[in-house]
Amino acid sequence: MAFKILNERCVGCGACAWACLFEAPQPADEEAVLYTIHEKKCVSCGQCAKVCPNGAIEPDPDYKPIRKVTIDAEKCIGCSLCARTCPAGAPHGEIKKPFEIDQDKCFHCGACAKRCRPGAIMVEYA
Repeated sequence: MAFKILNERCVGCGACAWACLFEAPQPADEEAVLYTIHEKKCVSCGQCAKVCPNGAIEPDPDYKPIRKVTIDAEKCIGCSLCARTCPAGAPHGEIKKPFEIDQDKCFHCGACAKRCRPGAIMVEYA
C-alpha cells in the first residue's frame, strides 16, 4: 500500500472515503472518528490524499505517482476487461478491436493495467 492515514491529523471528516472510487478509506472505529485505508482495496491513485483538508494522508517514501496510462493497440485483444474495471470509464472501444484510454477521464490509478490479461496497458510513472 502506498498511502497511510496519520491518526494525529485525521479529523474523521470522511472526505477521503467520499473521493475514493474503490472504497479503500474506511472508518477505523464505530464512531467514525478516524479513518484507515483498507490495503486490498487501495490502488494507490492518491485521490484520497488530494482531497484531505488536514493533509492526514501521506504516500510511502518509495511511492511513484502514475503520470500516464496508455494501451498498446498491437497487444490489445479488445476484451473490454479494462473498461469493466475502470471506475472512471476511461478505457473505451469496441469488442475485439483495440481499446483506447480517454486521458481526460483517466485519473491514473492503474487498476486497468493490473487487470489487463494480455499486458497491453502501459503505465508511465512520474
